Amino acid sequence: LASVGMDAIAAHEHEITEYALERLEEIPGVKLFGPDAAHKGGVAAFTMDCAHPHDVAQILDTIGVAVRAGHHCAQPLHEKFGIPATSRASFYLYSTKDEVDKLVEGIYKVRQYFG
Repeated sequence: LASVGMDAIAAHEHEITEYALERLEEIPGVKLFGPDAAHKGGVAAFTMDCAHPHDVAQILDTIGVAVRAGHHCAQPLHEKFGIPATSRASFYLYSTKDEVDKLVEGIYKVRQYFG
């Protein structure tokens, strides 16, 4: 990490997160949670209007995309929003735009499967 530099890591994380949020916002029925990219770390929490977050995670897993599904230690917040859970993708130094594109492709598969 020291050889890459923490500023470079932070810049990449911000760039990849911003790209992911832009791509996810394009998908009908996807609702993002949290602040905009300028004010968040490398995560994107979301729900889909057609599928439970655990189903989303399971289908994404079949194409090699790993996301977390559940409360993420924030059950009171989920209750406040009136949602059972969220799916959460995480991004860091090793994340690429191609991987974000694969996530988006997988979410479209979820839409196709659940309608």
